[in-house]
Amino acid sequence: MIQIERIRLHLPAGFEHRAATIVRRVGEVLARQSVPQDVSIDIVSIAPQRIHPITSDDEIAQMIANQIIAGYAGGLR
Repeated sequence: MIQIERIRLHLPAGFEHRAATIVRRVGEVLARQSVPQDVSIDIVSIAPQRIHPITSDDEIAQMIANQIIAGYAGGLR
């Protein structure tokens, strides 16, 4: 199980109203992940993404989740 206590997003201007949906979608993507063992990571920072206004909330969430998963996988080593 992947558990996130807090998530902080820095979204481009005009995306503020989309934050709650994006975070919820990130949680949904992560909930579908199978993790081989428990690992605790205090902080995961992801690289800024180039996001266009037409990018869907699902696409943004998937980009964020992919980087979180990559950070988690790096914590397994």
